[in-house]
Amino acid sequence: MNDPVAGAFAPFESPVSREMASGQASAPQSASAVELGRRIKRLRIDRGLTLKDLEARGGISATHVSEIERGKASPTVGALGRIAIALGVRPALLVPAPELPAAHVVRAAEREALTLRRGPLQVAPLAGPIQGSRLAVHRLTIAPGEGVALEHRHEGEEWLTVLAGSVEVRFGEERHLLGAGDALHFRAHRTHAYANTGRIAAVLVSASLPRLTH
Repeated sequence: MNDPVAGAFAPFESPVSREMASGQASAPQSASAVELGRRIKRLRIDRGLTLKDLEARGGISATHVSEIERGKASPTVGALGRIAIALGVRPALLVPAPELPAAHVVRAAEREALTLRRGPLQVAPLAGPIQGSRLAVHRLTIAPGEGVALEHRHEGEEWLTVLAGSVEVRFGEERHLLGAGDALHFRAHRTHAYANTGRIAAVLVSASLPRLTH
């Protein structure tokens, strides 16, 4: 899925995610060709798809996918990206996750250095990746008087609370106006957007599951 929010959180992606997005590197060596092929075949069969279905959906030849599934060929990251599109999954699901620590401290100084600024929006990480975690937490700061700050959709769910100011969360024609202390929990597959409706900067804490890193 070409997800606009993925770009917003790009500075917090793993090196593997960035390589996969570029389509220029080879598949990570930590995943053997046989293991990778089995994973792709299992996902394809679980979704009731044929090799020809993947060819039509992802623009990658059925013959090449068959070779990959049998461990006879090692795909490039670009090929993995096309296969992921055809399967309807994030590319990172096709390869083993890297080893991560059991605890991750995000220092205030580090957070400032990692803060992404895009138009009226500032995005700062409040949690780092840990082993087995699928949760991401960010602080969003939206300047006043700038209209919609972020329009996106993604799989899973999202929770947010307003620390300061006021914000409007939009789902098509549906509107949720939130003030300081208010919280909202929702399924995130629908396109949604945030807008600052006040005269001061709106500050939110947003938690997403799974992580918005792909």
